[in-house]
This record gives sequence, C-alpha cells and structure tokens, in this order.
Amino acid sequence: MTTADRRPDGEATASGVLVDGPVDAVDATTVLLIRDGGADRPRPEVLLLERHVESDFAGGALVFPGGKVDDTDRGLADQRWRGTPPSAWTDRLGVTDERQALGLLVAGIRETFEEAGVLLAVRGDGSPVTGRELASESFIEARRRLATRGEHFDWRPWLEDEDLVLDLDALGMWSWWLTPLGHHKRFDTRFLIARLPAGQAAGFDDVEVTAMRWSTPEDALAAWRGGTCTLIFPTRRNLEDLAAYDAVDDVLADVAADRVDRRRILPSIVRVDGVPMVRHPDGGDPHPI
Repeated sequence: MTTADRRPDGEATASGVLVDGPVDAVDATTVLLIRDGGADRPRPEVLLLERHVESDFAGGALVFPGGKVDDTDRGLADQRWRGTPPSAWTDRLGVTDERQALGLLVAGIRETFEEAGVLLAVRGDGSPVTGRELASESFIEARRRLATRGEHFDWRPWLEDEDLVLDLDALGMWSWWLTPLGHHKRFDTRFLIARLPAGQAAGFDDVEVTAMRWSTPEDALAAWRGGTCTLIFPTRRNLEDLAAYDAVDDVLADVAADRVDRRRILPSIVRVDGVPMVRHPDGGDPHPI
C-alpha cells in the first residue's frame, strides 16, 4: 500500500479529503469518450459517469471513465495491441520509456471497458468488436471480474482467448492534470480522448459507477452551476475546453495536430474566508474544488 492509498481523517471536499503532509501521486488515465449529438443538436457529447457516493475520491461526482495504471497494463504482449508504437507516445505522455507509455494507454482502454462497457479494440483479423459481442456472456463476465472489488483480474489471458487487439490509435492525448498537494489521494492523470466506436453503446458497471449520461459540455456545466450535479475542478476545465468545438471531427483534428494544451497542470489549494478552493497555476480567481 502506498501513501496515496491510505485514507486519513481530514476535511471533506467534493473531490476527497484534505490532509496535511506529502502524499505521493500515482499514474492514472482517464478517457473523454465523445460522439456527435443528434440531428437537432449536432454538437459533441461526452460520456459522464457518476461515481459511487461512498467512493473516497470524488464520491458522487460526474467523471470521465478512468483509473490507476496496473502493472499488467505495462506488460501487455505486443500481439495484443496495434497502432502507433508506445515509443512514439513517451514525450507527449511525459514518461521515460515505452512500457510506461503502454501502461497509460492500456489503462485507459481497460478502465473504459470496465466502467463504461466500451472497448477500443478489434479482433485479430481487424474486424470491429460488435455490440452483440459486448453483450455476450464472455464480455459481461470479463467486465464483472474487472469491476469486482477485492479481486485482481488480469484480463490479458481473456484478451488472448478472444483474439482481441487493443487499438492504441483510437486514443489521442487531450490534457494532463496532477491532483493538488493536500489531497489524501493524488493522481498524475493523463486525459485521453476517443470517439465512441460505431456499433457500440455505453453502459455503467453499477459498482464504482452508479449512473451515466451523455451530455454536451455546455449542458453539464449548466447542471453544475444549477447545483444538480457535482463536477470537480479538472472535469470542469476539460469540459470548458471541449465546449469550444462544434463537431467531433474538429476535436480530433486538433488533437492529431497537437493544437491542444498538454502541459502538466498542477493546481493549488487556497483558502478563501476559511473555505478550501482551487486555483489554476495560470492564476485567476480561486474556484470551488
């Protein structure tokens, strides 16, 4: 157990517990899964999952699918992924070797499958994964085992048995956020972005996630301002950036051309009249955590 896994007593906030003293940040990946909206409102929509209210980090908040990198993610066999080699990802992900890069990419795909039921992969012959396959007993059981608390399910043999190849090129680097000092859990999180694959539909796992919604960034932010949902600061800022786009193709074009802000963002916790708030490193007024 690392320092980041302990749950000390402290001041509760929307994103977790504030504590004194240093807490190590662990590598994590989250994925903004996006799709074009309907004909009546064709702006991009993003998948938001509601974390279980008893989660000790961002409990009850709407988040993007994601989680910590597991050692098995770094150890995925070369035959089980396709696309741009992880060695070409090291600089943009801020890591020193290709296995670290692979781990971050695989973690994003694994967590998106576990929490949202969407699998960024193809069969060994290049054919797409279908909605019918995602609803099959094998896929449902793999998701269940990934989500079961207290069990560490290594999905690599299952990927081999099903002849599944993870599609690294389905992902793009969107942003990079580090949990502020003072939180009892801290994550060094790469925010990746991907289009919802054709023929697939999202569905929450009902373990770590208790509800889900597809929403335009504008509608999600309006719901937060109206007090009908919880959005922590990094989620809000990523939604604000996504709200600048009129179509998914435009988003992905800017990602491919490196026209997005990929700096490592470390906000700080400040107190305003005794209330903890968060401030972006670029300055400006403090915001609710």
